[in-house]
Amino acid sequence: MRRSIGQLAGIQVDPSRPAVVVDGVSETFRLFHERPGGLKERLYRLRRTSYTDFNAVEDVSFSIDHGESVAVVGHNGSGKSTLLKLLARILPPDEGTVVTNGRVASLLELGAGFHGDLTGRENIYLNGAILGLNRAEIDERFDEIVDFAGIRPLLDTAVRTYSSGLYVRLGFAIAVTVDPDILLVDEVLAVGDAEFQDRSLERMRTFRDAGKTFVLVSHDLDAVREMCDRALVMEHGRVVFDGPVAEGVELYRQRVASASAPPGPRRRDARRVRVDEVALVGPDGQVADEIAPSTQLTARVRLCAIAEVDVCSVGLIVTRGDGTHLYELHTTWQGVGVGPLSEGQEAVVDMRFTAHLLAGHYAITVSVTDVAGRETWAVQPDAARFSVAPAPGGAGLVDLAATTSVSEGPARRLNDATQTAPIPLARLERRRRLNP
Repeated sequence: MRRSIGQLAGIQVDPSRPAVVVDGVSETFRLFHERPGGLKERLYRLRRTSYTDFNAVEDVSFSIDHGESVAVVGHNGSGKSTLLKLLARILPPDEGTVVTNGRVASLLELGAGFHGDLTGRENIYLNGAILGLNRAEIDERFDEIVDFAGIRPLLDTAVRTYSSGLYVRLGFAIAVTVDPDILLVDEVLAVGDAEFQDRSLERMRTFRDAGKTFVLVSHDLDAVREMCDRALVMEHGRVVFDGPVAEGVELYRQRVASASAPPGPRRRDARRVRVDEVALVGPDGQVADEIAPSTQLTARVRLCAIAEVDVCSVGLIVTRGDGTHLYELHTTWQGVGVGPLSEGQEAVVDMRFTAHLLAGHYAITVSVTDVAGRETWAVQPDAARFSVAPAPGGAGLVDLAATTSVSEGPARRLNDATQTAPIPLARLERRRRLNP
């Protein structure tokens, strides 16, 4: 189902309703296993075609208020561009509804909406008409579009002769000059040169500070943090995080680092001791794979002596997904040695710690050494993995359990008790303009 308000010029935006509402949207593509070579083969295989359904977007729901600037981040193939095409009405959703409240302009693909055999001048009028402008409105904006794109010497040349950078210049200039209520921008800005990127970002800042809504898909996380107040993190077609941009960017960075870090080799055989089992359990005694910040955890290590051992030390190392060393502990540092153990005898060691960590993916490595730490008898990299879920209270890497209060002057309890990061002043100002 597809509905759009204000797609035609002159229709007023309803400020009492969100700019974008996405409710239970799914988009599925068919991936065909074979590609027939000719018409006869196509007809022969008409009823025998095999394919696999690929869920590009799966059960996604969110809303965007007027004046919000939202970034959509995620790895390649996570569904970001498909989601923007759904918002731009390029694709109809297979399930769910998409409602946009205002005129939508989009810059999603290189050269989208252009006809290669038409000149730059003709494509400006063509693209403007697609965005709902009449000829008089395009005439009024024509010089501004040409000057911003910087294509005046090539204005009457067929756009198929333009470079990829000129394509982007012209497309972006049209999209931001038609004064849309909602602007959708994909990664295409990365094609332009540095000077044009600076001008484009400045135009988007002006657009944002004017109380307009825009949705940005980009892998430039610095630009995302600067331009946006909110982030949606997508993974395998689903939204796995929706919240403050700083927290979303950090979560995405750690997911990328965790996915790219090669798993270490598992060495079960050791000279004197082997590690049979490592379990990470929470306060309730259940296995912990996703926890809240500052959760009490216990790493339970079951080991077995394969030769007689007088005494040994069990160690634990906590690392971030990218391998960054965060914490290390050995039982001997706490004055505890394990043993003596006879051949075949088992021991279970509990190592308790508080995970003062914020959103991200983490791994635990377990080792067994002699008391002096000179000989390593067993090592089990990635013995356990866990993730810390986003939570209100702050952003960054560690949970400092901070609290705030007003010691002097008036204060008010805000309705949004789950706010996880300060609202930028520019966003507060836009809210005041929109809700005087």
